[in-house]
Amino acid sequence: MKLSLAFLFISILAVGLAAGQNAGRNSAMSTQGQQLTNGPVAEYVSDSNCTIGWSSQASGTMSVRYGTDRTKLTQTAEAMESKDGRNYHARVNGLAPNTRYYFQVVNGGEAVSGIGTFQTVAQGDAPIKSKATVPQ
Repeated sequence: MKLSLAFLFISILAVGLAAGQNAGRNSAMSTQGQQLTNGPVAEYVSDSNCTIGWSSQASGTMSVRYGTDRTKLTQTAEAMESKDGRNYHARVNGLAPNTRYYFQVVNGGEAVSGIGTFQTVAQGDAPIKSKATVPQ
């Protein structure tokens, strides 16, 4: 009898812990998806720089992590907030021509977007607009 009660107690505890972990994970994913209301998108791409823009319902210290390896976004560009406090832009400078880059918007060090991508144009080519793909 004591063994059955102990097993029942442990089973209920395990189910409760698993539900709590899933709720926390779903909450974090929900927050990530709800912070940005538009974008991010590479609005302007030249052979050496890119301007990335997005809209957010959350305020904070926004920036963009970027790099040429999707798993190593080691460089950072700080975002400028618009006067309305909802639109942000980050200018990424010092890029190599004709190179694929990956980027992700972060707020206070935490990712708030998927990983987007853009490719700089060849040296001397005319800049292009809105060439980002952000998987959902």
